[in-house]
Amino acid sequence: MAKHILLDRVFERTADELAHRLRAEARPGARADIWLFEDLAKRRAMQEDLARHGVQARVFCAYKPLVHYFLEQVDPNGLVSAHIVYPRHPDCAANRFLLEAYPLADLFPGVAMAFAAAPNVVIDADTTTDAAPGSCYEVALRYTDRAEDHKVFAPNVIDHDVLGRRTYTPSAWLVLDQDGAVSGTAIRADYTQAYHAVMAAVAAHDWGHAEPYFDRLTIALRLPGVERTLGVGHETMSTTEAMHEEIYFSVLEYFQHYSGRPPGSRGLQPGQIVPEIYLDNRAPAHATITVRPAAEPARSAPKPPPAVDAGDIPADGTAPGDAQAPLSLIQVEKALRAFPGRHFAAASRQGRAVNGVHIRGDRPAVLISGAQHANETSGVAGALRAAEQLKTHPGAHFVLMPVENPDGYVLHQALCAANPTHMHHAARYTALGDDVEYREHAPWYERAARDQAFRMSGAQLHLNLHGYPAHEWTRPCTGYLPRGFEMWSLPKGFFLILRYKQAWRDTAVALLRHVTQGLQANARLLRFNREQLERYQRYCGAMPFQVENGMACTAIEFPGQAPGVTLITEFPDETIYGEDFAFAHDVQRQTAVLACEWWWANRIEDR
Repeated sequence: MAKHILLDRVFERTADELAHRLRAEARPGARADIWLFEDLAKRRAMQEDLARHGVQARVFCAYKPLVHYFLEQVDPNGLVSAHIVYPRHPDCAANRFLLEAYPLADLFPGVAMAFAAAPNVVIDADTTTDAAPGSCYEVALRYTDRAEDHKVFAPNVIDHDVLGRRTYTPSAWLVLDQDGAVSGTAIRADYTQAYHAVMAAVAAHDWGHAEPYFDRLTIALRLPGVERTLGVGHETMSTTEAMHEEIYFSVLEYFQHYSGRPPGSRGLQPGQIVPEIYLDNRAPAHATITVRPAAEPARSAPKPPPAVDAGDIPADGTAPGDAQAPLSLIQVEKALRAFPGRHFAAASRQGRAVNGVHIRGDRPAVLISGAQHANETSGVAGALRAAEQLKTHPGAHFVLMPVENPDGYVLHQALCAANPTHMHHAARYTALGDDVEYREHAPWYERAARDQAFRMSGAQLHLNLHGYPAHEWTRPCTGYLPRGFEMWSLPKGFFLILRYKQAWRDTAVALLRHVTQGLQANARLLRFNREQLERYQRYCGAMPFQVENGMACTAIEFPGQAPGVTLITEFPDETIYGEDFAFAHDVQRQTAVLACEWWWANRIEDR
């Protein structure tokens, strides 16, 4: 299938461009403070280069500047306490700059660290040309033998996204002092140049009026930046991962608007959006966009996955219970075939099989599924493990569908080959670009498998095993917080979402109470939840959810769903490995077993 190139552009590296300018134009003895989206090695090399040319430069990081300040400039020896007043601005959330400080307190154990909001919201007359006083942290450090007070600049500008929405956005910056004459100016860095060029190219193209607009839209971007592991949970400061998230969701938001749909529409079918973002600190940023035109619909008959697929890893015989990394589709299919019962399948958009098995008994039916969002992988192993345990129960009756979105699942494994610890939300949805659950019309593809599961079993309980980011989620080119997903910006432990039809409310609430009480027996989970909830509350403030028996959860009436009750699990599993992954799918297993056993013991029937 022919591909079209929408963009192929190299961006001059801002660090090199600015260093060249200062070497040529700055007078001897000039002082410069510079903020860039660059790692420490590049920033130090730039300082040394400018020093050789008579310019005294300090080069800071424009991404999470407070955290970088503490890691690179604060002397930890003898530090007793730190009191930080964070700025506020009317064009961002009240806690935006508090969130940018995450996870600072955990980086300095033993130091009493407190945060407070600035008393006033500062509105800057022109944040694009002047060093904005409203964008400074005030830091009071107290040592055993001294006190220090500092201001830490957080460079931001008023910007607009591709849809014209106003944002307050991290920016590169230059403050130059020559003979006492000080000037400050924002700089459109290569990092943000590349982002805006990508979005402008997408917006300039004529996509027509019929969904899907393309088969696959690939945004390949190599760029310099920051990739720094913090040693707190799974936290890494990564401008590369942030760019993946920024481009994927910005493109999705653009097509929601282009299609006339409301923001956040999950039924939109633009096609498969694939950002391939790579860190390369040896070369300037290079962006290419290729589009593969919309393909003919896949055949309606399901096709089993081939023995070797570009996105799969070889089957190694790993049992789900031993998995310390996401299972491949081949491993999932092998485990699924071992279950007795009626096997069925539907075809995905790209022709892969959405496999399921119906194990029939005299108990009320339950549907157990995973990977509706395919970058949420712990639920796949958890579903298989729960089913293996449940199938021996007398009268066991359930449908098992461990991977509802195989096209996204294969994409996720391909993306993880290059960036294994990134959350990769581009793999969240199907090859059509929509959410399986919210598909609005035929051809139904993956959704047909779920619909068949409900028809054949009559299940009134759906255990829908999900996950969410195991580390901070940011979008620095459109503000900072992940727009529309602000509640998920930080991990907060194992989270349960209960949805029910009105007539099923009492049953649903009783189920949730039973599951959370049962999970209390898992001491490791309680400790894990407590630690993450404490961090979440420190940086996010009030929790927009309840905590029941040590589990974060929320309950909502959801009249449009097929079953009477849906219990959605959310383990912070994007993207974790080793013992942490094993712990995640064990919690998924335990939750599904607790819910099924209660449902069967109480013989919850249709009403």
